[in-house]
Amino acid sequence: MARVQLSALLNDISGKLNGSIFQRTQGGLCIRSNSGKINSNTISSNKRRVGLSIVQNAWTSLTDAERLQWKIYSQYIQIKQKKNPTLYVNGHQLFINYNTLRLALSYNNLLFTPALCTVPIMAPLGQPISINSLHMNGVALEVNLSYIVNNAQEVIILYMSRVLSPSQISGYQKLILMDAPTNSGNQFECNAVYYNTYGYRPTIGDWVQTKISIYDITRQSYTTYAEQRIQFT
Repeated sequence: MARVQLSALLNDISGKLNGSIFQRTQGGLCIRSNSGKINSNTISSNKRRVGLSIVQNAWTSLTDAERLQWKIYSQYIQIKQKKNPTLYVNGHQLFINYNTLRLALSYNNLLFTPALCTVPIMAPLGQPISINSLHMNGVALEVNLSYIVNNAQEVIILYMSRVLSPSQISGYQKLILMDAPTNSGNQFECNAVYYNTYGYRPTIGDWVQTKISIYDITRQSYTTYAEQRIQFT
């Protein structure tokens, strides 16, 4: 529902009206499209909720020695916390982070066997990768990478937002994991996952926010994320 204040001219309007959202900003009144809600009852969403519970239970089952190894590993790689960059992720947070992701990816990739990693490998993180372009080829959603993947030991980790309006320049968009199978080469295809998540397919000219990394089984870790706002071609 939109709240409208009338005068000789339209004086003020805020809220929702016919698929549009009116809001006040420092630059004045603006209008943007109202996106539909993301379906939170999808198979992928339910897997993530169950997965977090499984991983947390696995942490409580670790020995003190195993937890100490995760603490030492977190101090070794020093990943900054997202909400407070002055602090680093601790051993518990790192275990939850790594294994929630491993469990989500294990449904489509046998490399994660067993699905959970109880003991970290003390190895440096690999080099980050990025996206060269996004391309709609018929119904195929092709992600062209800056790196040639070896799917015998590497898995693509790609998060993508719903389609953005051209005026949405903020990087703070909700991103959802595109847990499609990884193939060898420099292309990643995730049309089915995107459609099942958001209920539609992007078209040429659409913009999305992405972040991408690559998981290396030999290191049992993934690279830092490259965050990009990209237009489909």
